[in-house]
Amino acid sequence: MVKSTNKYDVIIIGAGVSGLVCGNYLVRRGKKVLILEHGRMVGGNISGIRRKGYFFDAGSQSTENVGILFPILQELGIFNPDDWDQADWRWMTPDCDVVLRDFEQIRGDFKSSFPESASDIDAWFDFIEPGCNLMKDLMGGTPFPLLPRGAEKYRLMAKMSKVGMPMLKLMPETLRKPGSEKGRELFRDPRLAFLFGEFGNANMLLFMYYAFWYSFLYDYTYPKGGLVALADMLADSFREKGGEIILSSTVDRILTEGDKAVGVETADGEQYRAEKIVNTGNPKRLVTQMCDPSLFPAKFRERIKSGPVSISVITAFLGLDLSDGELARNMKTHHTLYWRTYDAHADIYDPDLHRKSWAMFSWCSMHDKGLAPDGKNSMIVQIPVPYDWMNGWGTGSSDPMARNETYKQLKEKVLDDVITDAEYVLPGLRDKVEYKDLATPRTLSRYTLNPQGSIMGWSYDMYQTPLFGRFARFKTPVKNLYLAGHYAIWPGGIVFSALTGKLVADGMYEGFAKSLLW
Repeated sequence: MVKSTNKYDVIIIGAGVSGLVCGNYLVRRGKKVLILEHGRMVGGNISGIRRKGYFFDAGSQSTENVGILFPILQELGIFNPDDWDQADWRWMTPDCDVVLRDFEQIRGDFKSSFPESASDIDAWFDFIEPGCNLMKDLMGGTPFPLLPRGAEKYRLMAKMSKVGMPMLKLMPETLRKPGSEKGRELFRDPRLAFLFGEFGNANMLLFMYYAFWYSFLYDYTYPKGGLVALADMLADSFREKGGEIILSSTVDRILTEGDKAVGVETADGEQYRAEKIVNTGNPKRLVTQMCDPSLFPAKFRERIKSGPVSISVITAFLGLDLSDGELARNMKTHHTLYWRTYDAHADIYDPDLHRKSWAMFSWCSMHDKGLAPDGKNSMIVQIPVPYDWMNGWGTGSSDPMARNETYKQLKEKVLDDVITDAEYVLPGLRDKVEYKDLATPRTLSRYTLNPQGSIMGWSYDMYQTPLFGRFARFKTPVKNLYLAGHYAIWPGGIVFSALTGKLVADGMYEGFAKSLLW
C-alpha cells in the first residue's frame, strides 16, 4: 500500500557530495529538505568501508580543491585545514619511475629515463608548465569566482581576468585540440606520445591537461578518516540544521502533474511530495525509467540515453601486514600510477585485459594511522576494466544486480592476478596480504546506480560528451525537476559535483542567471 508523507520544499535524490552540499545550502535558506539515498550509507562515489580493522575508500581515492571545495566547506562552517593532507603522486612504467614534486625535477627524471627524447620532453613541459603555473596563480588561495556573491564575485572575476590574461594566447589551441593529438605532435617516441598524451582519456580536451598537472603538483588532497569523512561531515551538518536523510531508499519514479514534477515514489511504494526535485544520480535512468519519456524532447532524451560515460574500474582492497617503513621504500607516495604497456586496451573479450592497462595504487593509511590496525596499512589498487568485459563479467547480462558462479570465479581470478602483478611495485606483496577483496564495475553500479559503473560522470572524450559545447545543464524540460552532480557538469568529479550542489540550491530559487552573475 502506498503511504504518503508530509510535503517538503525540496527532495534531493542521492546523498553523494552534490546532494549533501545542495541540501546544506537549502536548509540554511530555511527550506524543509529530504534526501533519499539508494545506498546503505551516505557518500556515493566517496563512500568507504572498514574490514577487519582496515579502512578502504570504495570509489574515489583523493580530491582536488581548485578554489571550490574548501571555500564551500568554509562557507558551510565545517572546514578545518588540519583535517586535510597532501596526496602526492608518482608515475611508473617499465622504463621510468618519477615522483611528481616540481617541474624541474620531473623534466630531469624523465629525460634521464628517455635521454634520446630529451628535446621532446622539454617541448611538452614548455607547453604544459606555463598553463599549469597560471592555474596555480588563478586558483591558489582564491575562491572560484562562481562561489561568492555581489561585489566580491566581480572583484575575483577581475583579478582572474588580469592574472589569466597570458592564458588567452593558449586558449584557441587548448579549447579545440585533444591532448592525445598534441602528444603525437610533440613526441617522436610513441611510448611518450601515449604516456603524456593519453594518460587521461583519448580526445580529452587539451585544457584539461593543465588542470591535471596543476592538481598533480599542487592540489590533490585527502581528508583524515578517508573521503567518507567528507560525506559524514556534510551529512552531520545537514541533519543538525534540520535536514532529513533516508538511506536504502531507491527512487523509482518522479511524480508529475502535467509537465511539472510534484514528488517521488520509492521502490517500496513510499511517496514523498515536494515543490522541487533535484536528481543528482543516473540521468539515463531518469529519462528512461523514472519519468514518462514523453516529457523530454526526443533530442534531449537521445543525447542522454546514448551519451558515453567515464571509465569504469576494478578496485582491489588489500589489508597489508606491512609497516610504514617497509611500504614507503617501495610505494614512496600516496598514489602511484603504473603503466604496464604503452597502449590503450579496449578489447572486452580479452581475458587478460585487466593485466594490460594502467594501475593506480593508493596508500590510504599513509597519513591517518587510524585507517589500519597498528603497524599495518590499507592499500587500494584500481585498474580500468569495462562494465561489459567477458560477457558482462560472466553473467551474460547488463543488469548490475546479476551475479552467478562464473562471476564469483572471475572475481577471484582477477583479484589473484592483481596481487601478482602488483608485486612489480610492491615486491613480496602476496605474503603480506591479510585481507583481500575485489569490487567490479558491477559492484559500484549496484551500490550507486552509476550507469556502466562510471567513476566520473560523462566521458572525458570532448567529442562525445552530451555536454560538449556547454559548461553545465541544471534545468530539465520537466518543470521543478533539476539536475546536479557528476552528470550535470563537465568535467565531473568531487569538486565540480560540490559546485553543482551550491549552484542548484541558489539557482532554483533565485534564477540561474542571477545566481551565476550576481
